[in-house]
Amino acid sequence: MAKLTSQQLFEKYKNGFSGCIYEPHVYDLFMENAKYAYFGDGAKKIKNSGKGLLSRPYLSYLKFDKGAFSERQTLGDCTSHSTRNACDISRALEIDIKGEKESWIARGATEAIYGQRGHGGEGSSCARTVEFVTKVGGIIARKNYPEIADFSKYNGSMGGKWGSRGLPDKVLDLANDHQMRTASQITSIEEARDALANGYGITVCSNQGFSSTRDKRGFAKPQGSWAHAMVWAACDDTGSDISFLICNSWGKWNDGGHPEWGQVPNGSFLIHSDVAANMIKQNGAFAISSFDGFPLQKLPDYGFDSYL
Repeated sequence: MAKLTSQQLFEKYKNGFSGCIYEPHVYDLFMENAKYAYFGDGAKKIKNSGKGLLSRPYLSYLKFDKGAFSERQTLGDCTSHSTRNACDISRALEIDIKGEKESWIARGATEAIYGQRGHGGEGSSCARTVEFVTKVGGIIARKNYPEIADFSKYNGSMGGKWGSRGLPDKVLDLANDHQMRTASQITSIEEARDALANGYGITVCSNQGFSSTRDKRGFAKPQGSWAHAMVWAACDDTGSDISFLICNSWGKWNDGGHPEWGQVPNGSFLIHSDVAANMIKQNGAFAISSFDGFPLQKLPDYGFDSYL
């Protein structure tokens, strides 16, 4: 599976390809050793802080990187894209709040995150990728490191080849220099809402598939089964139902309408709370923070600027 088009990726996953795989031993080990295994343990001070709010932390990511969410995976490395995007949302929001735009170097690279999966076949688990960015390795900026590796442009085959033999020591050392601090499992839609309301991206592995069209309000119809990972990037709790924005890693694979609050990135779509709850129940949703735990953060006033 290499260099597939957006439509081919859609068809591949729809027909049963497993980009995210369940690794119970990895999940159990992560949960046993994590300081805040569950989001509720590390986020007590922000409980219900997202109630009634429209939270769009992905706009901070787009503010620093107009191409955010534009990378199209070329093989089964969706978990690395989803995890990278969750990390980038979290770190972009923190930089945006502090007003330190110069601290943003580049989006994160996916290759090392996928390359540490421990086998030569395709696919990985969200438990494994979040463990890597918070404990084993970290985030490498998408730039060229002349004496180590060139991460300036996405190269899926690089991470694919590393899978069976492990990461080179220099790459692992580089990743360790930029480690995220906390990854915790989300167990409810309210926790997911509160995480996004405070700027913490969420990577989600599930078997839920979706239609390739959005309705006039930006929602995709739950349809079929995908063994896939995608990032949750926004939450709207201003109406009668809690909805979430999901950003995919297939490029422009879908089309359709947009919510009243603005245009969503190519390849993204909204889901309703019942769909979100079903995905969360599969134990593959993790919020990521660069802090020890999940402190309260106030999102910037994004106004009416266009970030796309």
